[in-house]
Amino acid sequence: MRLPTPVLLVVLTLTVAVLCGLGVWQVQRHQWKQGLVAERAAQLAAPPLETPAVLDLPSVEVAWRRVHLVGTWDHSRSMVLANRVRYGIKGEELVTPLFPAAGGPAVLVDRGWYPEAERDRVRASLDAERQASIEGLAVDATGRTARQTAQRTWTGLAPESMAEAAGIPLRPWAIIQGTVASEDGRPPAGGALPVQRYQPFANTTPHLQYALTWFGIAAALVGVAVARFVVAPLRARQDAAAQTE
Repeated sequence: MRLPTPVLLVVLTLTVAVLCGLGVWQVQRHQWKQGLVAERAAQLAAPPLETPAVLDLPSVEVAWRRVHLVGTWDHSRSMVLANRVRYGIKGEELVTPLFPAAGGPAVLVDRGWYPEAERDRVRASLDAERQASIEGLAVDATGRTARQTAQRTWTGLAPESMAEAAGIPLRPWAIIQGTVASEDGRPPAGGALPVQRYQPFANTTPHLQYALTWFGIAAALVGVAVARFVVAPLRARQDAAAQTE
């Protein structure tokens, strides 16, 4: 079944309009994401939020800020994030509650990554610390969920899920202890463990490539329409005129 020409033209016009709209939306998403990258880079460059003032801030204002916390570790409630691969090596990350010296609920701190083979040595070193004075990246974990595996490890950093297992109240934000990772992604010099690094916010979605794809499909449809409704009839008329001469 062939659609009448007017109907086909309407369908093609609507399709091209939708494709162009998708392309424009992807460009807008790219611009928004780049603005977010710049905003969070500026937050990381700002001086760290200090105890006790940071404890009174909502999670959204703490997120993507460097935070300096002072308090006491509770190693008895440490939890492990398993199956964390870095530098091509399977490892773990240790998460320990920190009770702020200013009081209030504990803050979960991701103390860093280590290979599974170094577990006992690294855990013994970290467990020897009693008092804490740390700096790291704050993350808003509100609404995050994670589950505890049969091996009693955890699938993610989620204070709301971990609070019940820990048996203590936890703040809805957490800290990744350490400093920003190097751009080349190499491990720290000297092989110090645990590796205490966090990644800056980056735009990993290729919005511009998506936009070019949508615009390209729209352009191809326009080309097909021109060939079908302009070029083909013109050639037909020219052929008909040549046959009558």
